[in-house]
Amino acid sequence: MTLNTRQISPADYAGRQRFPRIATGGETIQRSGSSIVNPQASPTSSPQISVVRVLIAGDHATLRSCLKTMLELDPQITVVGEAADDCEMIKMATRVHPDVVLVDLDMHCCNEFDALAEITEGKLANSVVALSIHSGEAQRSAAQRAGVNQFLEKGVPYKQLISAIRTAASGK
Repeated sequence: MTLNTRQISPADYAGRQRFPRIATGGETIQRSGSSIVNPQASPTSSPQISVVRVLIAGDHATLRSCLKTMLELDPQITVVGEAADDCEMIKMATRVHPDVVLVDLDMHCCNEFDALAEITEGKLANSVVALSIHSGEAQRSAAQRAGVNQFLEKGVPYKQLISAIRTAASGK
């Protein structure tokens, strides 16, 4: 196997300086006719975009992994933890203090309503978004009594899930 080892010319380096780096905020530095954003500078005129911190709780690792992948496609959302059962969900929420807990209400290993009540009453998270395949009124009312802010059926479109998480994080 042979590697293509081409010498890097000074023109290659000069070409990199023709294009300014783009970042949100920061002051602009003039360098040889181009402007480059200084990432260490504090933002002056651009509004700060707050990142929504999400804890995902569900007993299926595949579901948690898929939700994490979907959520992290949005640059304003970061997944700060995953929990496989109610005890782990409470411990993780205590440790990371997420903005939103995204919980699968169909976990078969626990009584998630008690755990959700503990999270909301203890102010371990700002809000809770619940996912379920059951859309019965009894489950919805039990979830609301436990402190669920948003109730979604599994399989909702990506944009609707992201919108629900942002809405829950904003407290609306």
